[in-house]
Amino acid sequence: MLETIPETTKPILLAHKSISPMLLPLARMNSSAFSFLSDFVLVLLLFIQVPSSSSNDDLFTACSKKFECGHISAGFPFWGNDRSPACGVPELELRCENNIAKMNISQVAYRVLEINQDDGILRIAREDYMVGLCSPQFMNSTFNPKVFEFVEGYKNLTFIYGCKDAPPTIPGRIPFICKIKEVNDQGGYIQEGDTGPGECNRSVLVPVSKTDLPPIGIFPGWEELLRKGFDVRLKVDREACWECFTTSGACGIDCATNQTTCYCPNQSSGSKTCAILPAPAAPGKKSRNSALEIGLSSAGAVGGAFVGCWIMAFIQRRRRKAAVEKTEELPVATPPSKSLATSTNRSSNF
Repeated sequence: MLETIPETTKPILLAHKSISPMLLPLARMNSSAFSFLSDFVLVLLLFIQVPSSSSNDDLFTACSKKFECGHISAGFPFWGNDRSPACGVPELELRCENNIAKMNISQVAYRVLEINQDDGILRIAREDYMVGLCSPQFMNSTFNPKVFEFVEGYKNLTFIYGCKDAPPTIPGRIPFICKIKEVNDQGGYIQEGDTGPGECNRSVLVPVSKTDLPPIGIFPGWEELLRKGFDVRLKVDREACWECFTTSGACGIDCATNQTTCYCPNQSSGSKTCAILPAPAAPGKKSRNSALEIGLSSAGAVGGAFVGCWIMAFIQRRRRKAAVEKTEELPVATPPSKSLATSTNRSSNF
């Protein structure tokens, strides 16, 4: 005997059977909306240019400044103070101490006396010899040949310290006496060339001017000679920066390649020059070139917008077509016939 289904439960069963067909179009709708959004974001990424980092503008600002200290003013290839390390050659760092420009070269401290950037000449004096001959830093004045070279008119002298005896009768030797804590013996002498300490304790090699050599035996003259310093020429390719300077750029050094580069406002680094912007037209006048450039820019913007809209329309049509095809492939849910319910009721009467 067949069991009769109560009339009150029929709507619940019918509603339960109809849940899945009702949710399928909603799920397809959500999937299509998600696909549309993902495609829209993709198109935006294709047509929107991501702004570059502002670090290049910061380097342009920093490298456009001059190093200023006392009477010394310097730009490329020097750096220091407000000038970033990317503004100059690593060996040419300047610092300002008590309004005096100084720098270190091969671990020796120098006072910067003059910078002639037009000729690439740097005049420096050893900081330890600015106070006299008897308080040296026992290190030779050596220079990286890739960055520095000596100019004509100079020669090397060796100042030798800590000798037991420095007889004045030896040709080419200029004796002196220094009491230095680091050495026991107080005798010393000056000799031409790079001779080293020999039998003595220490030595210091310093270049001096040939024309300014004091007479033999005039000890204060040698100290004055050391305070005058000496010239070195910078072996830096400044020609590579001329085009950068003439296009209102700031020359610097690319740390990755160790080559000169040009920093420009609102432009990426890595080039040798800055892009020359068109001069503003006179009031009331517009050049044909400016009008042409504006027209081309506008046409490019309109063309880009048109292509973007066309791509979006194409994607939407493709999504709609795919959704329709999926809907047609799904089986159609038919509602339960009334005859089934009627036959069931009749069978319950037997």
